[in-house]
Amino acid sequence: MDDTIMRSLEKLLYQKIMLYNDLLDCFKKEREHLINIDVDKLWTLSKEKETVCSKIKSIRKEIISAANPGIDEKSFSLKQILNLIPGSERAAYQKLYLTLNRLKSEIEVIRRENVIFINDSLQFLDEMISIITGETESKSMYNDKCHVSKSGTNILLSREA
Repeated sequence: MDDTIMRSLEKLLYQKIMLYNDLLDCFKKEREHLINIDVDKLWTLSKEKETVCSKIKSIRKEIISAANPGIDEKSFSLKQILNLIPGSERAAYQKLYLTLNRLKSEIEVIRRENVIFINDSLQFLDEMISIITGETESKSMYNDKCHVSKSGTNILLSREA
């Protein structure tokens, strides 16, 4: 792999890291807005996340075309690029690769926490609506993990898939 391609890949990887940092910030803001029940900011943030994800996909395509246009896009991984880089240069790219993986892991943890928060909130609201409307006798109690235990009511609210 020639030096120009390697510098181009390095620049693209740095751009991808910056975009993943932006996405991580979005998920952290999302958590705040979920807690504060700020729906307007959540909609704005949703659009921002879509934009960042679109840019990440674009950078991914640029990386593929710079490294090896013949690589199948669906089976592509950054690890394949590391194998194409000469051993003397590999350490710097390995550090970028590990940074990206760390960011992806952090994003996934926060994303899952946000989904759990949304599901718990909807379950709580559903329970409250069921009690108010008299659909069921409430047998709900908080369990040892501070979550509302299910009482077997009809689900009135659910998150979008």
